[in-house]
Amino acid sequence: MSNLLSDARVLVTGGGGFVGRRLVYRLAAAPRAKLFVAQRSGTVPVAGATCVQMDILDRGAVMQAISEVCPDVIVHLAAQASVGQGFEAATTTWSTNVCGTVHLAEAVATHVPNATVLFASTVEVYGLAFNNGEASEITLPQPLSSYAWTKLAAEKALADILPESARLIIVRPSNHSGRGQDNRFVLPSFAAQIKAGRGILVGNLDAKRDFLHVEDVVDAYVKLIDVAPQLSKRSLFNLASGKVSSVGFLLNRMMELSGTQAKVQVDPNRLRPSDVPVAAVDASLVREKIAWAPQRSLDDMLSDLIK
Repeated sequence: MSNLLSDARVLVTGGGGFVGRRLVYRLAAAPRAKLFVAQRSGTVPVAGATCVQMDILDRGAVMQAISEVCPDVIVHLAAQASVGQGFEAATTTWSTNVCGTVHLAEAVATHVPNATVLFASTVEVYGLAFNNGEASEITLPQPLSSYAWTKLAAEKALADILPESARLIIVRPSNHSGRGQDNRFVLPSFAAQIKAGRGILVGNLDAKRDFLHVEDVVDAYVKLIDVAPQLSKRSLFNLASGKVSSVGFLLNRMMELSGTQAKVQVDPNRLRPSDVPVAAVDASLVREKIAWAPQRSLDDMLSDLIK
């Protein structure tokens, strides 16, 4: 790891979440780094990290936490991350993803104006634009869900509120999965149903998406922080494998890997109100800038889910 991570005070929001836990473990390996994990309650997921009690919706608490920690690097992962839940609980999604991000941006601008902020957005922001082909960083976003709109709004809030002295790295990862992901998400839902040995309820199996192993996403986050001083003050990167697979193919492959067969039935409640047939993503920029590429296969990801 670079000197930046070796000597930095690093704060991770959402460090107890699916991606956050893995990132915290990885960052804990940086020599001399001082690692802080911001969360509403509980203990930190790794020894050596300091827990910072902070509710992202409490502006005063966020201001106090940033003032006390004085982080050099902030990785902002805290979010309501389910597209489906975004439809069902739009108010919570907007409050957490947008208001929480505004609070963080204000605190950075006030207390650590020279900090580096890495923000986890999503390729979901491209939405309807996927119908025109592969989406790159210059593609105009056309969100289709509350979740995607909130992520795009949070991107804009950070860009507007953070001072020019702060470094902002916005990352738009494609779908990513692995062991420990919430069953609200499609692949963990399949895995849980396969393990239960009953029929499998599904949504749209024809949808084609670009899937990454969660550890490959963590690899990219660490590399981006590592090279942050060499990046421009405002950077935007897609993260994707560059290959799409249908949800139906992934389900069939999971059953093959688990050695099981089950009756598959479409559940109308699992169909999204809005969807695009194919979500193909161009991630050539991040490959060029930091030499990142996925190191794990789809089978690696699916095998981890069904273990």
